[in-house]
Amino acid sequence: MGKMRARSTAKNGHDYDVIVIGTGMGGSAAGGISALNGLKTLILEKNPRPGGACSYYKKEGFHVDTGTHLFIRGNKGPFGVCTRRLGLGEPLQFLHTDPITHLRGFNLDLAFPASWLRAPLAGLQFMYQADIPLREYPSIIRMGIDIMTMKPAQIDELNTVSIEQFIQRYTNNPQVMTLIGYLMGLYFILPSWEASAGESVWNIQHMVRDLNLGYPKGGCVVIPETFLKGARNHGAELRLNAGVKRILVENGRAQGVELENGQKITARAVISTSSAKDTVLKLTGAEFFPEAFLKRIRSTKPSLTATQAKIGVKKKLVKGGSLVGAWPIKMGRNVDHDQLKANYKVLETGRIGEIVPVYVPVPSNYDPDLAPEGQQILTVVAVAPTLETTFVDPEELWMERMMDAIHHLVPGLKENTIFCDTWSVTTLAAWIGKDSGSAITTGQATDQVGLLRLPHETPVTGLFMAGDCAGPARGVGTELACQSGMDCADLVARNLRLGILN
Repeated sequence: MGKMRARSTAKNGHDYDVIVIGTGMGGSAAGGISALNGLKTLILEKNPRPGGACSYYKKEGFHVDTGTHLFIRGNKGPFGVCTRRLGLGEPLQFLHTDPITHLRGFNLDLAFPASWLRAPLAGLQFMYQADIPLREYPSIIRMGIDIMTMKPAQIDELNTVSIEQFIQRYTNNPQVMTLIGYLMGLYFILPSWEASAGESVWNIQHMVRDLNLGYPKGGCVVIPETFLKGARNHGAELRLNAGVKRILVENGRAQGVELENGQKITARAVISTSSAKDTVLKLTGAEFFPEAFLKRIRSTKPSLTATQAKIGVKKKLVKGGSLVGAWPIKMGRNVDHDQLKANYKVLETGRIGEIVPVYVPVPSNYDPDLAPEGQQILTVVAVAPTLETTFVDPEELWMERMMDAIHHLVPGLKENTIFCDTWSVTTLAAWIGKDSGSAITTGQATDQVGLLRLPHETPVTGLFMAGDCAGPARGVGTELACQSGMDCADLVARNLRLGILN
């Protein structure tokens, strides 16, 4: 896509053409593409390091990512698009490992291989361990074939269909409903009866066809850092330790921002990559928006989130690129889908359920340089509600349950732990600057995907939203945010070029 030159700051007296709030995947991509498009761009980050949920810290020789991620497409997805557009080529190096993941829990104990030639055998082992009756095998195979052969229009028709409803087109077997539904919904941190089947099928297709599930060499932060390097190459300015207190609005249009230190900076457009609720209700103010828009913002549902643990380990205890499962490991031979539903319902009331779903990417299995030689870093998450829910069980208890689960799921972990840093939902929310602490602030539920997602433009002229909160982009978390950031930056440049924001 060519540059959309729209620079005219000197004429209208603003300090910048566009201010981007945040340096996560969405903000760094939006800032880079804004600068590429010829806009005088300022990118603001409240923390001392960029990256948001993809930032990091160092501890005892370990590189510790603040978030918990795997990346399903690498340079074949929006990350590669962004770096190529910025004139950087493909500097990001995504590493791979075998096995891809280890499934442990729901009666499973199975390593899933990186080779798709070995995948059918692993699939049969999966169905055997899950005690799925032979009569269900044809339906499951047909479902897999349908998922991989669907055309884009067919996938779009599934946007408003839940994963649970999609699986029910093939089978009502409770084991299938529980296990396949859980795995298909894992992308979105939503239960299968809420998550969009269209979004899930789209991501499965791209993961399988691209065969590029991996982790960036150097840790997650190299992705936003690379985008920010491209942004600076095109003239953008980056300020760290620059938290935004409020978005300035006059006469129905955004005029810039006021920083927490009191400094006011003007711009023709502002792109916020916080949540939609924080952008509208906290940073801007409800008084500037029509009631119909406020109603939509208030009803926007985030994904669930998680408590986290960053565990440095003396030796390699997990072989795969990740560990996916739940505790207790054994649940009886007939897995009860209603039991899983009941567990989520309890969770949504702020109480801890009997089942603890756990997800554990192992970055050092991809990039050994992220840990001292022979050692391992585990990034553990256990599902939890967002801060929009009142925690009846205190957050400390949620973290205790997470640690109980991971110690059962990884034998030898307790005696081989070098350090263990736990993150509550409140801690994570404070770092990423999103009040709910949700993993995906506009959850990819059946009524919030595709064209049903919040738009980039808001009723306040010159105020835009990007990242995981707005725009019709598809993808898993970080890729969704990156694509949204690029799309929004192009929209802002287009509007400025056409004179809509002058």
